[in-house]
Amino acid sequence: MKLLLIGTSEASQLFILNALSNALKSLFEGHDLSLKLILISHLKIDENFLFIENTYSEIQYLDRLSQLKKINKESYDYLISIEDSLLGLIASKKISAASKISFKRTLGSFVFTKIVRQVQKRKIQMLSLEDLSNLVASIFSHSMEIKPKFHLENMLVRKNHEMIHWIYNTNYAVDLTNANYVLMDFDFSTLQKNRQLEMITNLSEQLIEKFKLKIIFATHHIEDYNQIISSGKILTKESFINSKQKSINAVTHFPLFNHSDLIITNKFENTSILELLNKPFYLIKDKNTARKLFTAKTFFTKLKNKTIGEVSYMLKSI
Repeated sequence: MKLLLIGTSEASQLFILNALSNALKSLFEGHDLSLKLILISHLKIDENFLFIENTYSEIQYLDRLSQLKKINKESYDYLISIEDSLLGLIASKKISAASKISFKRTLGSFVFTKIVRQVQKRKIQMLSLEDLSNLVASIFSHSMEIKPKFHLENMLVRKNHEMIHWIYNTNYAVDLTNANYVLMDFDFSTLQKNRQLEMITNLSEQLIEKFKLKIIFATHHIEDYNQIISSGKILTKESFINSKQKSINAVTHFPLFNHSDLIITNKFENTSILELLNKPFYLIKDKNTARKLFTAKTFFTKLKNKTIGEVSYMLKSI
């Protein structure tokens, strides 16, 4: 049996690839299975808790049309695509397979022999474990529970996790496993950055004072961190910690995500992997640019009060 999977290197895609690959290997255990993978990515992926190279017979990377000619010209029994890029669509068209399967996508009916219905349509195209169960049942007429396999026992993964724990314990005296902390990961707008920083200052002070926890703040801009900590009345470098990262990735910084009480972010695109990991998070929605521009003070006052109230309620419930 020859199967080819096509996906991307985005965190939620790696989660779905992990779960699907695990299910296929379990389904065809005892059979001669060749499971290959094409990743729409311009960078080679380091092994992590979701992705281990030897899971697949072969991995090929694509990031531009000119690389299509390098794709192996062998035929497959099944081609299963879980991504929706134009490059992935063209690659699926070029590759020979007896059966080509994907979920609903633009022009998909011209390339794939079977389109699987997605359980719940989302603003961001994100598959769920339930979608995978439907896919396996639809293709192979077999019902099974689909679960990811976290590769926490892998040596490279373990060393990376140990390094992250060591960094926070050594530099910030924070034992990630036992500390109570909230992780904040933000993008700042140019026009309203000072109001956003003020909101984070007020939110952080409320959470530290009320819940006696620490805040790990994701930024590599020391001036942003200094502005917050200097304007706060009770913020210290021990309670409000600069992660020194522009952004924190769930795949590479899994221990930081895993041990946090809550993740607060305004990055909608990152919420998909948090949902898949069943990690509590709060999404700050402040994208209404018209209101922010003309009634900025009122807008951010309401947003601040709403955020403080809802985050406090979540922390009480966790």
